[in-house]
Amino acid sequence: MRTKRLLVSAVVAIAAATCLAAPAVGQTQEQIDQAFLQGVRDKGVPIKDDTKALELARETCNLLNEGGSTNEALQLIQKAQKKWSDDDVLSFGGLAVYAYCKEHLPQ
Repeated sequence: MRTKRLLVSAVVAIAAATCLAAPAVGQTQEQIDQAFLQGVRDKGVPIKDDTKALELARETCNLLNEGGSTNEALQLIQKAQKKWSDDDVLSFGGLAVYAYCKEHLPQ
């Protein structure tokens, strides 16, 4: 429960702070990807490889789409990026959900 609240708080704060726009009609996948990557950079998450970051974001949403929990999604990110702080993991996870699988945001 605490993890879900943290993720929700992170998503709201990140979205507001970075002004990451919701995917709009007519927005290309590349535009969405670039907005996501810029949001991650703006939060100071130390990504070294854009392609791997995008793959991890999509894996995170795939796990949620297959019924995985928020905690499992955050653990997936943490395992993939062992050197990231908890804040980095939450920021990345929140932005991934916001950009790629908004259906998993709490109502």
